[in-house]
Amino acid sequence: MRLLHTADWHIGRMLRGRSRLDEQQKALDEVLEIAVREKVDCLLVAGDVFDSQAPPAEAERLVYGFFAGLAAKQIPAVVIAGNHDHPRRFEALRPLIERMRIHVRPFVKPPGEGGVIELTAGSERALIAVVPFVPEHKLLDAALMMGAQADRSAAYADRMAGMVEALSSGFTASTVNILLGHVYIAGARAAGSERAIHLAHSYALTPQRFPASASYIALGHLHRPQQIEAPSPMLYSGSLLQLDFGEQGQQKRVVLVDASPGKTARLESIALASGRDLHEVQRRRRFAQV
Repeated sequence: MRLLHTADWHIGRMLRGRSRLDEQQKALDEVLEIAVREKVDCLLVAGDVFDSQAPPAEAERLVYGFFAGLAAKQIPAVVIAGNHDHPRRFEALRPLIERMRIHVRPFVKPPGEGGVIELTAGSERALIAVVPFVPEHKLLDAALMMGAQADRSAAYADRMAGMVEALSSGFTASTVNILLGHVYIAGARAAGSERAIHLAHSYALTPQRFPASASYIALGHLHRPQQIEAPSPMLYSGSLLQLDFGEQGQQKRVVLVDASPGKTARLESIALASGRDLHEVQRRRRFAQV
């Protein structure tokens, strides 16, 4: 089974007051072109589709136009909400776009209630366990939230790890097993353009808490493309564009995943050419001689 992993589009994000919708449109067009050219069986979008929980209409037009284009090519997608997305806005649209085989998961659900999505391609069957972003206050009760930071961090990590374990408990040797998450992994490198409050230690999960039974672990949240040492292949695809000057010099990409039951997935980074390279330029001052 062939999958394409992308994340952190941040559609609608501006750069110092300048719109980047033209770049974002070209980048989405390029992702669609890659998906068609590589004959992928599914697109994985690991959260932060939008930059704001109240995106402008133009941003929504780009995103849902992209999904319509994907559906026209008969390519399904699995999309989870990130910390920048409004989960209830996604939930409101879910009954409509799921008719196009765009499987949106704004909230963590038990495996039998939508937390694991089953897809088939030919004779192969994939189980895609989904872990959208879960804020600390949604996971911990009031007593824990009022406690010490160390206690909150440990409780958050334990409960998130328990969710991951429950969602991946149905992985088998005869299925392609994918875990799609918008999470912060301890030791991973941020790009500097992420929302700092959601990169605090209280949100960090250790990679060892993820299952060895996964064919591939597709992550979003951090904008720097990187691979994480973990029991299964684990990658942040990185953001769609260089979102801020902290990302200058980074080659943006999508990740092509060839996965078969019982085998380690083959991974290929495909560089994106659509986004502008950001550069900081310092202007020298000239002083007139008197």
